[in-house]
Amino acid sequence: MTEHLNDEARRQLDTLSDEERCAVMEEYRWIGYPGATQALAELVKLRDRPKSTRTVGVAICGPFRNGKTMIADKFLKLDSIQVRPTYYYQMPTEASRLEFMTGMIRAMGRVPDPTQRSIDGRRQQLEELLDEYEPRVFIFDDAHHGFKGHARKDFHTLLRIMGHRWDMSPVLIGDRSLAEAIHNDGELRTRLNSRPLPRWQYDTNYARLLNSLVQALPLRHRSELTDDALAKRIFQTSEGLIGDIVQTVTATAAQAVRSGDERITLTLFDSMAFEPPSKRFSPSELRGLA
Repeated sequence: MTEHLNDEARRQLDTLSDEERCAVMEEYRWIGYPGATQALAELVKLRDRPKSTRTVGVAICGPFRNGKTMIADKFLKLDSIQVRPTYYYQMPTEASRLEFMTGMIRAMGRVPDPTQRSIDGRRQQLEELLDEYEPRVFIFDDAHHGFKGHARKDFHTLLRIMGHRWDMSPVLIGDRSLAEAIHNDGELRTRLNSRPLPRWQYDTNYARLLNSLVQALPLRHRSELTDDALAKRIFQTSEGLIGDIVQTVTATAAQAVRSGDERITLTLFDSMAFEPPSKRFSPSELRGLA
């Protein structure tokens, strides 16, 4: 009986081998929960907006492993009639001014000019590329790093002028420290629409998320993920982070196929011996989970 599955999961169950199903279940997947779909719609609106001479952008803030980069990935794969490009740049920790500008150049698919190794020379190349390519949206992942270190002044200046000079919109993705930096900067606060992605709560939205996983995972028997004991164990193990919710559930689903039981139970979930994020990460990494 497969009434618990959506059409795609039912097709996978009918056509894939057991190992193929396991691989499908454990691969990266888009989870269209309300906060994610709202943030995605905000990015689409930003890309399709009319011409502007004022910087307007979006800030997506929340703990890491909570689906922020997943939204950027989904956005980058969407079809668009917009001919101007979108670029993605994952910012390094405490980048130097040279590293920051070099990273933006590489994000646009170009090699930094080896004859322009000075900060002024690298800035000139970056500005020429922005003039040439006319990006509509530039996504800065781990953008909280841009407000630290030697490149913070260059990053801040770019955010202020990119709309006026290039009609380009920034998308900033980062943790709580990014939200605090924007909140403390009156100018950026008026230019960036906030889309927070907080930790999940043990509530009806969490139950809907679990039910969506039941429908999407091609198991022969229905898993009662919303059963109180199992739902709480998943929530405690994930500590309310969607990355861990999905990873632990899908890994257990694959094990359910290999064991032949074809359903996720509390006993099977416990046998996987997952560790919560607070026991896996260093103190500095844990600050990003706040």
